[in-house]
Formats: sequence, C-alpha cells, structure tokens
Amino acid sequence: MTTSKKSKIVLVDFAGTLIKVNIIEEANILRSNILQKALPTKKEHANPEKLYEINREFVEKLTGLDSNTKIRYRNNNLSFTELSGKEIQNQISTNLFQIGMYITANKYGKSIIPEGLIEQLQRIKHLDYKLAIVSGVRTDIISGMLQIAKIPVEFDFIYGQPPTLGIENQESDIKELMTKGSIKYSLGDKLSDLERSKIKGCKLIFVKWGHPSGGEEKFSDYTITHPKELERIIK
Repeated sequence: MTTSKKSKIVLVDFAGTLIKVNIIEEANILRSNILQKALPTKKEHANPEKLYEINREFVEKLTGLDSNTKIRYRNNNLSFTELSGKEIQNQISTNLFQIGMYITANKYGKSIIPEGLIEQLQRIKHLDYKLAIVSGVRTDIISGMLQIAKIPVEFDFIYGQPPTLGIENQESDIKELMTKGSIKYSLGDKLSDLERSKIKGCKLIFVKWGHPSGGEEKFSDYTITHPKELERIIK
C-alpha cells in the first residue's frame, strides 16, 4: 500500500476503545481460571504494567519458572535467542489471553466492536483518512481478532507488541507512524492512550466506554459517550 507524509491518519487504541470491555473481561476468564487467580479489577485494567506483574507472579507460582531464569528460544524465522524467565512468563500469560480473545472473536463476531463504531470507521475511511492501531496488546492478537470476527474495516497500520511484551515501544511506534503521514486524531479510553499521542496537530478524543484511569476528560480535546458523536468531530 502506497502512503505519503501527506496522508491523514486517525489513531485508534485497541483494548477498551476498539474492542468492548466485556469482551476483554470474558477473554480474561480463561486465563484467570488456568492461573487460579481472580479476574482483573477495573483498577488493574487501568494500569497494564501492574496487571502484567500480577500475571507473571501467578505464572511463576504455577510453573516454578523463576523470573531470572535464562531460556533458550527459537524464533519463527528459525533464529535462536535467549529469553529471561520474565519474558517467558509474559509470553505464557499472553498466550492464554490470546486463546481467550480468539474464542470471543469467534463467538461474538462483529459485536466485539462497540455499536456504531464500525460504521464510523468506514465513514472515516471514505473521508480519505488512514486508520492505525497502536496498542500494548500483542500484534497477532489484534490482527487475528479482526480477521476471525470478520471486521469490515481495513486498518492501514497495526503497531502492537511481540509475544514476550515488556518492550516500551509505543512512543517509538508513534514516531514511526508519523513517518507514514499526519496523525490528525487519536481515540483512547484511558489517559496513557491519550498521553502517548499528545503531538502537534493531533486532536485527542476520550471515549467513555472503556477502562478510564482518571484525568482523561481534562487532558483530551473531546469526550464522547457514543461512536456516532465522531460525526461532529472527524469530518
């Protein structure tokens, strides 16, 4: 796909913004059951790093895999590398989450997306904007769910995480995305989503249907409670 720096981009967060909160919570049931832990609280959802830490603790407790262990690993491209126990713990935890997310995508189809958002994203595409996702969720989970659920919207750019997580790459992903065009709008359900896209010329849109962490309304340029409200913002 040919793009240029003149392309207009609308950036969309994934978990809690593009994907409904209850879908994520249902996907978490499988992981929580296997890890023998309670479902994440709303507060934990609003703080992903703390959530990752808790999940690692339960993986270590169940498997005995110490976070400082060194594991020989072979990548899909057949190259070899060495991963820490912490990285493997993250991978195990997100593998369980991946299964749950794929199951919910297959179960609910297009209804994994908030009502009315698909139509708004299609409208935005027709206005000649490119659509992008930058997320702390694994790239293969994002791409897989969109395909399994047969979401009729093409995302031009998807920047997610690798299976081992733990990479603070979202700021660099934003910088990379900026080489593809001009980010005009950014949609997010919590403050960290909006903070990472606080760049010149980008209007921040707080969506109230997700997992807010607090302070979003004061920080954002717009606040919406339903996708249809995007019609008055993105024209």
